[in-house]
Amino acid sequence: MKTCKYIAAFAATLLISACSQEQQETAAIEEVTATDTRPNILFIVADDLGFTDIGAFGSEIATPNLDRLAYQGLRLNNLHAASACQQTRTMLMASAPVSGTIIRRPAFEGGQRDNLLSQEWAIIPELMQEAGYATYMTGKWDLGWDDGYTPATRGFDRSFVQLNGAASFFRETFLMPASIGLGYEDGGERLEFDALPEDFYATEHYTNKMLEYLQEHEEGSPWFAYMPYTAPHWPLQLPEEWLHRNDGRYDMGYDELREQRFERAERMGVLPNNSSLQEFSPITEPWNDLSEEEKLRYSLAQGIFSGMIEYLDMSIGRVISYLEESGQLENTVIVFTADHGASSGEHGVATGRVPQGGGPGMPDWMDNSIENFGQMNSFVDHGRGFGEAASAPFKYQKGTIDEGGLRAAAFVRYPAAVEAGEVGDAFISMMDFLPTFLEIAGTQHPGASTFRGREIHDIRGRSAWQYVTGQADTVHLDTDVAGWDSGGGGALIRGEYKVINTTPPGQGGTTDWRLYNLVDDPGEHFNLAAEHTELVAELVEEWETNWR
Repeated sequence: MKTCKYIAAFAATLLISACSQEQQETAAIEEVTATDTRPNILFIVADDLGFTDIGAFGSEIATPNLDRLAYQGLRLNNLHAASACQQTRTMLMASAPVSGTIIRRPAFEGGQRDNLLSQEWAIIPELMQEAGYATYMTGKWDLGWDDGYTPATRGFDRSFVQLNGAASFFRETFLMPASIGLGYEDGGERLEFDALPEDFYATEHYTNKMLEYLQEHEEGSPWFAYMPYTAPHWPLQLPEEWLHRNDGRYDMGYDELREQRFERAERMGVLPNNSSLQEFSPITEPWNDLSEEEKLRYSLAQGIFSGMIEYLDMSIGRVISYLEESGQLENTVIVFTADHGASSGEHGVATGRVPQGGGPGMPDWMDNSIENFGQMNSFVDHGRGFGEAASAPFKYQKGTIDEGGLRAAAFVRYPAAVEAGEVGDAFISMMDFLPTFLEIAGTQHPGASTFRGREIHDIRGRSAWQYVTGQADTVHLDTDVAGWDSGGGGALIRGEYKVINTTPPGQGGTTDWRLYNLVDDPGEHFNLAAEHTELVAELVEEWETNWR
């Protein structure tokens, strides 16, 4: 009995001790959580935005909210994306080249390809979760529809997403076959058509959902919010009250706009040194050679395109206002970027219905009459000429791996560590975002290892945080390379040199490899291949070995 009493007393002591230890550990965890002062991260990506399409980069378009943020931070003029939406999202999410990262799949009957981002890479939201961040997403995913490949299963705690690459901004569907559905998912649940409000407008809805997530976020832990808006990607559409705000504004045409944009951007200091329009050779026919009807269609489309950017800016301003009012703005790192160079689609403007220059097919009932531009059942883009105006002085636009297709306007704002008003010209790629966010979160990528029960690869990017905070003069070593493949051809950048062998838009095939010095010649006008044959051979071998 005595022994039993001792055993019982000892067991009770152990239980009390265990409970006490558990309480202490819980208290310690709560204390760490309560004192977690790591910054939040707001990562905003605009879709099809050209290099000079916001005011802080030379635009006439009214973007006061973005301009304010840009001037309060570091603007980047040497950020390299990919040639199109899905490729860029692959690079930034996985910190890896597109080749070998995407599982390629057949196209839907609507013309869009349902590729998947391989699970052999740990991606940003998963790694931010591991670092103790709450993770939220609203906007365009474009990296897979299948179970296990959507945002809700790839690391986002809460998400409202457009799964595919493009959709109407209104509650209508014409890009996806009936077997696929509407293309929206809310918290992992695929939505039926009537699940969206009747007055649905995508840019507004993405903003509303993100504000909902942030307002319901539990204090004590930092958050990572990813907002890849679909604006101003085609189809160009706006709510009625915003639709005609820029009518007539672009009647002077894209040739004059290109000159105006360049002059402003140069005056602002956001263009690379040695930028010039002297050697710039547009591939679009001169504005004055167009018919009056063509001029009207392009001008109206560009006006709607600009209105979509203004609506985007207003929506971002709503998020910033909430962060200010809730006292979170100064402890939030804000990163804004376009996803590649300017869009150049001719959908609806050149022919009224049939797309030219790439893009999905459209049903016969689409109404691209001038009277219906930008409204439901319309499908237009702003054309190659206005795309060139937003990309100049860089060569070509979206869909190419020339500088006009790859350079993306971007900025970083965080007053506690990032000096305001500067322009950074160091080379950065989309692959550098993942390690940058991890450094902000105070953690590292696990490297080639086992992660969440699957084998993963190491990353290619480097953190840019030391650079953007003024603690380093550059991001990459002189020996670092970044490469792209495109239609059998490709490009590779190392240091100040770039090799490329693709043809101008619409021609197909490849050329002999060309070599450009991007410091002396950011517009890619002067081919140095004949003068540096050994360097060309060395860079081409690197591309063929590791980047195609």
